[in-house]
Amino acid sequence: MRIDFVKYHGLGNDFAVIDARDLAIDLGGEPGRRLCDRFTGLGADGVLLWRGSLAHPEMVVVNADGSIAEMCGNGLRCFVKHLADTHDRNMGQLVVRTAAGPRRCTVERDAQGDVTHVTVEMGRPSLDPRRVPTSRAEPTVDQAFLVAGRTVHLTAIHTGNPHGVVFDTLTAEERRELGPLLGRHELFPAQANIEFVERLPDGPDGAPRLGVEVFERGCGWTRACGTGATAAAAAALHLGVVPGGAPVEVRLPGGWLTIQLDGDGVAHMRGPAVRVYQGAFDLEDFQ
Repeated sequence: MRIDFVKYHGLGNDFAVIDARDLAIDLGGEPGRRLCDRFTGLGADGVLLWRGSLAHPEMVVVNADGSIAEMCGNGLRCFVKHLADTHDRNMGQLVVRTAAGPRRCTVERDAQGDVTHVTVEMGRPSLDPRRVPTSRAEPTVDQAFLVAGRTVHLTAIHTGNPHGVVFDTLTAEERRELGPLLGRHELFPAQANIEFVERLPDGPDGAPRLGVEVFERGCGWTRACGTGATAAAAAALHLGVVPGGAPVEVRLPGGWLTIQLDGDGVAHMRGPAVRVYQGAFDLEDFQ
């Protein structure tokens, strides 16, 4: 079976988008892992399957290890750019269904009409242990855990999928060791994405800034993570690391995202999406 795809990236977080509206395919598990392999496959952090219709699109996220994610912020920006540039050049807003719920998206275009940035309504970040989920009855907020002989303070938060946010000052070597261990910690029955966060000097306009590195469940260390940037900003606001009311600029290894929580506690993420190339593959080669 020949399948067409288009490759996109959001701050280096890259995805193959597939129009699967009329395709009876399931890329979970081994096919998805082989397809995303950077040496023997297409090379991607994930595959985004377009289900539903143009008017009522649904995004299914297949991680690089073949697991299925509830939500992916960078992937959603890429997904929306694909729909808005390829299928509806007049599209300004749309709602995309995800496993984490519907997400309202707004596009920005350049002089040629191509989408450059997408703002995603990310929902309300939650500390509720049932939503994250965690194995505890009470919220985990800046709580100490002993991992690999090191005490780490972690906040567990839900932003469409589970996250653990760490503000401790750690060396690069310590982060590399602790990321996978925390992501698989018994606190997280469904595993979690782990964010290591530092407070940066404010931007030239006074906007608070954070530096974030993410060990992403299903992908490993990634150049960017939209739900992770949202989790970091929400946790920073909750703990008073940054002041409320202003947009938070988040620097990831691949570049910058802007996160803002409105008066109702709903998070909004703004960032770029870039088309890389298009191609096709035979599904039989990856099964």
